[in-house]
Order: sequence, then structure tokens, then C-alpha cells
Amino acid sequence: MTDDSLAPALSYQRLLVATGGAPHSQRAVERAAQLALHFGAVLHIVTVVPQAGSALRNAAAAFPGGETFEVQARQDDFAQRQTYQQQLVNGLRARGVTVEPHLVQALKPADAILAVAREQSAELIVLGRKHTSAWSAALAGSVSDMVSHAAGVDVLIVR
Repeated sequence: MTDDSLAPALSYQRLLVATGGAPHSQRAVERAAQLALHFGAVLHIVTVVPQAGSALRNAAAAFPGGETFEVQARQDDFAQRQTYQQQLVNGLRARGVTVEPHLVQALKPADAILAVAREQSAELIVLGRKHTSAWSAALAGSVSDMVSHAAGVDVLIVR
């Protein structure tokens, strides 16, 4: 047994949460906001804009004129995520959370999240878990699993 009175108090001053607006990431944002308020921490919000298109967009790009469709789809996706992030930031700031937004374009969301975490010296990364089973995560790949395995800091996965 250890004497808890000798242990340093747990405190995070730089938190990072990744979100794209899906329900699982919205739960993570809420938990991260609560922790940021509790600790008086800065909350870094990372929204990743995927550089790789969806299968449908990639197929459309193969047809004449499809390049224009692909460019427009990417611009629309970026604008939607930017708008979502700004609304989120405004709402959190209104609640008293100190927020720093990061809108990042990347091929691999996990790599982008980890890079921002390193750049900002995050002490805790908060992520939502999309998959409800290990099987579905293994089939589709899980950003939260990739980040939690590669992160050099604590990771909280919100269900």
C-alpha cells in the first residue's frame, strides 16, 4: 500500500480533444470541457479534415469532369468542419473554457492528433470511441486505438 498523502496531486494544464462532430466525439468534447474547467486547463480542440476522399468521391473523380467534383467536395468538407469547430469553440468559451482550435488536413487522423499533442505539450488526450466492439474496431481501424498505443501521455477514451 502507498500513502496517498505523499503522492502529488493529479492536475492537467494542457488537454487535447479530437472531434469531427460525430456523437462519440461530442461526448469526448463534453468530458474534456468538464476536465478543463475542473483543472483550469487549456483545451486544444483538434478537428482533422481527411485528405483522402471517400470511395464515392474517388470513383467520381475517375470520370471526365470528376476532378472538379472532387475539389469542390474537399472544399465543402473543409468549410463544414471549420464551421463546426468555430461553433464548438464559441460555445465552450461562453461556458468559461479556455480553448485553442486546431484545424488540420491529414491522410491519417491519428498521426495528426499525435502531432498536435506533441506540438502543444498536451498532458492528456481525450477521444471518443466509435466502435462498440473489438471486432468492429479491428476491421475498420480505430483512431482511438492508434492514438492510445502511440501517445506518450495519458489518453482518456470516452464511450
